[in-house]
Amino acid sequence: MALRSQWKANKEEVVAENGVVTTMQPQAAEAGLGILKQGGNAVDAAVAIGFCNVVLEPYMAVIGGMGYMLIHMAREGTTVGVDFNGRAPRQAHAEMFDVIGPAPPGGINVYQTRGDANVSGAQSITVPATCAGLCAAHERFGVLPLAQVLEPAIGLASDGFETNWHTSLYVANRFATLMADPYLAAMWLPEGRPPRSFPTPAEKIVQRDLGDLLRRIAQQGAAAMYHGEIADAIDAWMRDNGGVLTKQDLAEYQPVIGEPLRQQFHDYTINCVATPSGAVTNLETFGILNHLSLHDLPHNSAAYLHVVIEAARHAFADRFHYVGDWEHTPVPLQGMLSSAYTKHLAQRITPERSHTVIDSTEEPWSYYLTRALHDPWDFERTPRPAEAPVPAVAAEAGNTTHINVVDKDRNAVSCTHTGVFGSVHPYNTGAYLTGGMAWFIPLPGHPNSIASWKRPMNNMCPVMVFRNGRPVVCQGAPGARRIMHRGVQVLLNILHHNMGPQDAVAALTVDASGREVLIDSRFPADVVDQLQAFGHTLKLVDEEPGMTGNFARPSAVTIDYDSGLLRTGVDVFRPSLALGY
Repeated sequence: MALRSQWKANKEEVVAENGVVTTMQPQAAEAGLGILKQGGNAVDAAVAIGFCNVVLEPYMAVIGGMGYMLIHMAREGTTVGVDFNGRAPRQAHAEMFDVIGPAPPGGINVYQTRGDANVSGAQSITVPATCAGLCAAHERFGVLPLAQVLEPAIGLASDGFETNWHTSLYVANRFATLMADPYLAAMWLPEGRPPRSFPTPAEKIVQRDLGDLLRRIAQQGAAAMYHGEIADAIDAWMRDNGGVLTKQDLAEYQPVIGEPLRQQFHDYTINCVATPSGAVTNLETFGILNHLSLHDLPHNSAAYLHVVIEAARHAFADRFHYVGDWEHTPVPLQGMLSSAYTKHLAQRITPERSHTVIDSTEEPWSYYLTRALHDPWDFERTPRPAEAPVPAVAAEAGNTTHINVVDKDRNAVSCTHTGVFGSVHPYNTGAYLTGGMAWFIPLPGHPNSIASWKRPMNNMCPVMVFRNGRPVVCQGAPGARRIMHRGVQVLLNILHHNMGPQDAVAALTVDASGREVLIDSRFPADVVDQLQAFGHTLKLVDEEPGMTGNFARPSAVTIDYDSGLLRTGVDVFRPSLALGY
């Protein structure tokens, strides 16, 4: 007997034979499916969607942002990661920001800088990477001409797109910020107010400068943004406004294409992009779970959630203490992902009692700055550094987007990209740049401190799961630090509990990335009571329609080679859409 009404939301699971796409915005899904039907492969469709995303939702991802992409090419049997993480400009250094003290409690920053200079403004800008990453993926793996792939995004930017409730809600919530910027207000605040999404037809958002930039890219590739007139304009704007990004940085930037990081989980191999990201944490979590028996634990029972929470908390403790850009600082990466080490951590998890609760008001990303819960260097093949850097992590908002595509040949793409538009849009170039320096720690001496040409640590974690050498699941999500634990649970729902992807995405969830475990308020009271009895500090939160929600916003695609069917799952509470044919 219910005493309070609750959401029981879900969406129809798309089932298709030839190809599927999942996106966070419907027009992007339509563009991606159109590319597949025109003979494009999964990479063509994903690149088309990515460029549409920077038009449709620049509050989630911009052309000057960053991201990661996993690509599997079925005929060749090859799988690669495309790391288009941003980089600190060459002139960036560890002491470039004036740190005025710890960030206010309860937030996601560790330190606060004067004027929030690492978050917004000219000095906050990392080398723009999204355009380069999408173009590099297309150049190496696409089959259609780039101009054809970009045609949908060019139309959406130049001719405009009809706004939906999600976009109108965002603009309304950011009204004061947008109103203070005449350039953005002219596009996003028609007649000085948020765009109307109802009744239909809704009002259109037109971005002609971005459309012109996309036309240049369609003709010249990434060179249109990283060399020549656009690069000169960005360089001039930076000089005029005190930034450190230069046209040399733009000219020298290249995405990293290479082997993924991998972790075994029972009969499956989980692949992630090899970059300082959420990948390390999720792979370590699965490594721990691989040594634990989940078979006798009913789905989302208190006993099951206890194990899933504890495994993630051990991995988060290592993340917050050890992880940074291993190109620049020693990171015990092999140790953290080794079977011996993850077995060692699994043995520390006991039934019905939490041993990872922080006896402090600090959040774990702050608490573990100077405290190590474990020592993976004991399991690392490379030598322990003589003097380990003091650890620290930086912040990330939940403004991100995710793409899954599988085509008729079973080529597959899983891609997450990010970046938020703001006041840095040099001289009407159409290039929205993003404050990626906020993802570093603004003090020297930490694994994630600022350094010249360094990659910031990020939370994104696109995943591709393999069985018998073939991909069977593509999955990812936006949602900042909560991307990681939600992703683990969605994959467990599919791989261990045999759920279809839509039910796996819609299932009730928890998040263990903070001091308090967030738990969906729709969980039965006895589950909540039992978890509290196990020692977990819980915070009940509602999951309902809104800008971002209290948890990450996942999507997934499964590939069944016996039936020949593709199935999809998308976020229930936002306009996310799956399409197939």
